[in-house]
Amino acid sequence: MASAPPLETTTLVGYPPSYEETVGTSQNYPPGGPMPYPPVDTKAFLPPYSTQANAQMYPPPQQAQFDSTSPVAVQTVYVQSALMFGDVPVQVHCPVCAQNVVTQLRYTSGALAWLSCAGLAIFGCIYGCCLIPFCVDSLKDVTHHCPNCNNVLGVKKRI
Repeated sequence: MASAPPLETTTLVGYPPSYEETVGTSQNYPPGGPMPYPPVDTKAFLPPYSTQANAQMYPPPQQAQFDSTSPVAVQTVYVQSALMFGDVPVQVHCPVCAQNVVTQLRYTSGALAWLSCAGLAIFGCIYGCCLIPFCVDSLKDVTHHCPNCNNVLGVKKRI
């Protein structure tokens, strides 16, 4: 029966040296035990440029001098996000009367109500049942009005 050749204990040429050979210690530390760190060359971590005090590139800005007797005009700007007019009243800023108001709703028969009526008439609801969509608010278009100046602020179309 053939056996494996004996293992060599010396390092072969061309292989990197072990940690102990690099550090110069030949002690065998137990697994998990303390390991000595190799000495650190602090010059290797210095920046490659000369260190100098940081000079300010631009002069500091001049402070504006305000006279306490001069009047200051203040303008109020209302920024209104994109509103989604729907089936419920919305709080908006009216551009006509310049008031923050909650809109009033008015329902008008739109394209969805008329198409629903035509569809019911085609399917045989000729004797008055085809007029039901004109009584249902969820099938009508919604118009949002200002309660102060009665101006139209937005419209929700069903179709």
